[in-house]
Amino acid sequence: MGGDWLDALESVGGRLVPAARVFVDSERPPPPGAGPSGVRWLAAQLEDFVDRDTDDAEDDRFVEGAGSLLGLLLIQHLGGQAREREGCHRVQLGRFGWFDPFGAIQEALDAEDPRICLSEYLAVAEREANGRGPVSRVVRAFADTLQHERPDIDIESQFELTLDLNNGASVDLARLERVARDQDDDATTEAARRIISMLPGADTQEATPWHQAASRLLPRLVSRQFLDALPGEQALYAECVGGDVHLALQLRYAERARYVRTAEVDGWALERSAARHQAIENLRSRSRKLRLERISEGVMRVRQGDGLDGARLLLPDLAARLARLADETWIAAAPHRDVLLLGYESFVHELAKRAEDAAQRAPHPISASLFAVTQHGPRPLPR
Repeated sequence: MGGDWLDALESVGGRLVPAARVFVDSERPPPPGAGPSGVRWLAAQLEDFVDRDTDDAEDDRFVEGAGSLLGLLLIQHLGGQAREREGCHRVQLGRFGWFDPFGAIQEALDAEDPRICLSEYLAVAEREANGRGPVSRVVRAFADTLQHERPDIDIESQFELTLDLNNGASVDLARLERVARDQDDDATTEAARRIISMLPGADTQEATPWHQAASRLLPRLVSRQFLDALPGEQALYAECVGGDVHLALQLRYAERARYVRTAEVDGWALERSAARHQAIENLRSRSRKLRLERISEGVMRVRQGDGLDGARLLLPDLAARLARLADETWIAAAPHRDVLLLGYESFVHELAKRAEDAAQRAPHPISASLFAVTQHGPRPLPR
């Protein structure tokens, strides 16, 4: 069987597949295949690597390769798929289960007995796939409570303990996970009920006064399709940036985020442009240093990893920052909330293709539309 089983997982394995191929090609003897024999081979590689004299770069490469292989072994055995958000790679197992194969490999390397540690993590992965793991159990409890308390709201997508709901709200269940870890099911359900009680309701619309909202307000780029799919009572504040890209506003709290409604902005007794300006200023304060990752000779991406990278298209000083990097005409695209692609005008075709690919893969795409980055803000380019 060899590495042929990796080819069959390309559609669900994502970027784990090429990383795993590099890993298995670099180790001798090669793996016998997937299943128990593949796990035993991986355990042997762990034990062998622990005894090597390696530097940090070699350690990182091993964790990346071995973690990718572990993730694919789990997908092949339990079903599931690789997921990525903000540069973070995980494996989704079952409906609500999630597993970090890279963290498992790192822990196994640091353990007194790597083989036993790996075995324990495999058991955790199986529990996740069966709905009894530390993540899946918590999310299932929240989902069941949500269905009972608010049948008008559904979970639209999930990344580990972060849920995006179909009413535009996002919920972080990290605190609920701590409750579930330390207390019984009744306490977990009650904690879930408290979180759900804070969600905007169809009958009782949540409203935050301006003095509380100002410091929490942030811009969020959304697609026209997203706005059209919302229930009529949501009526989110939105304004067109260009093409099918729109600016919405979000209020971010410790455990959740929600979109701001038009009526709410109007109730703040200030010009709408002032709310927009405040949101962008708050974003600028979170963007004092931009982490740029070069993808190719003429294309790079912003990698702050805070779920706001797409919105950084709106930074008022973006053109000035890029001009300090290169005296070029810069083009940008925000295919989804976690990505802002930037490139030289001479690489516009590559940028367009990358934007299209990213938008097609994203669970919440924005648009593959291109913008010229100017001193006066983003200017939409004809498609």
